[in-house]
Amino acid sequence: MTRPRSRPIDLAEDGIVGLILRLSGPAILGISAHALQMLVNAWFVADLGATAIATIAIAYPVTLLVAALGYGAGVAAASQVARALGAGDANRAGAAAALGFWLALPMGGAVTVAILADTPAWLRLLGADVALATAAAPYTALSTVGTALMLVMIVGGFVVRAQGHARLSGAIMIGGFGLNILLDWVLIRLCGLGTSGAGWAAIGSQLVGAFAYVAWFAKGRGALRLRSPWRGTPGLLAEALRLAVPVTGSSLLAAFAMALFVEAAAPYGEAAVAAQGIALRLTLVAALPLLGLVAGAQAVLGHAAGSGRSDRLAQALGFTVAASLAYGVVVGGLMILLARPLVSLFAQEPETAREGARAVAIFAVAFVPVGLQLAAATLFQAIGAPRRAAVVSLAAQGLALIPPLLILPTLFGYDGVLWSRIVAEFCADGLGLLLMLAWAAEVRRTIGAAPVEGREAVQMPPSHKPAHQGA
Repeated sequence: MTRPRSRPIDLAEDGIVGLILRLSGPAILGISAHALQMLVNAWFVADLGATAIATIAIAYPVTLLVAALGYGAGVAAASQVARALGAGDANRAGAAAALGFWLALPMGGAVTVAILADTPAWLRLLGADVALATAAAPYTALSTVGTALMLVMIVGGFVVRAQGHARLSGAIMIGGFGLNILLDWVLIRLCGLGTSGAGWAAIGSQLVGAFAYVAWFAKGRGALRLRSPWRGTPGLLAEALRLAVPVTGSSLLAAFAMALFVEAAAPYGEAAVAAQGIALRLTLVAALPLLGLVAGAQAVLGHAAGSGRSDRLAQALGFTVAASLAYGVVVGGLMILLARPLVSLFAQEPETAREGARAVAIFAVAFVPVGLQLAAATLFQAIGAPRRAAVVSLAAQGLALIPPLLILPTLFGYDGVLWSRIVAEFCADGLGLLLMLAWAAEVRRTIGAAPVEGREAVQMPPSHKPAHQGA
């Protein structure tokens, strides 16, 4: 007796809660594999001392410059693909998917080459002294190459999830990051390559993941076929840029903000920089499953907007906000309670462990309401409202952080560096909540309206009308 295959996902008719869970579940598992890989990587590196931990911390903003291009292009492609499929326009969906790769890969390659040309100089721009920049350069260069390969996985993941193929995305992430853990163990522990081994592990795992997506698209799987984005799709590039540029800009701003964090902590010693690195990594790891939830929700929100289903749009947003806030409360609370044992896994020196535990507890307080900003950004990206998405993303990724980070440390020293995180996150969360409430008020005033901005659609199109015709 053969086992029955699971019923395909129907973005138009399946129940909202079950649909989001089915789409986000594989994404959460895949992203959790990334979280596990980051923790294991930090655990391996911890044995190498505070300098190695600081190396990983200061390299991250550099590699984020490359990853930012993939996130911007991926978010734009996912929004366009989901709305086009919701409107029944498979040709436009295929062109939007291809455009995502066109926007990410050439620019990502160019930025990678620029970083490889003088890696220590990029690290010195982030506030590293000559010794730390020299020590961190080999790992940073290798990690940057790995991130460039990861662009295929980032864009490919957004595109397949927008079609409802969350299991594929989750499987590739689990496989890729699982391989990364294995390679970390072999190259760092068995071969003794140190942080350079972590860089080579990233390259190997990302290469395998990129090949998996290339093979899937080459076989023509899914609800769309990649096609030229340059012919027969009026307005596609302009709309993609309006969606992608703010997301990319917010990621670049996040890299700049992280650089300011490192620079602000540097006068307080290597232990302070290492503590910041541990706290940032643990907070990022805690946020990854939440990113999986909103990634699954984005496809539902975009499809509902494209098909003109304001009722499904509102239900999907309500569940996303409630679930993300509940997650933030539970996980943030656990991070506060377990700050010391968590940090002790990654820091051997007493001073680094003490400062790391304090940083984790403070960052955890800021993490609790983070679902508000993520839900707001996801909503506006999904429905094609780039200005509002830009406001939330830019505030969350740096604009809200820079003023307190420039002011509070001068008043309160290192404590001001830490408290800047809470001030920034609460400002960004409050802004996201206000914009969502304003959007909901517009929806109530105009039945069936999707309040998008600029030259984009003012009305959510009916199912027979392509979403782009109102652009």
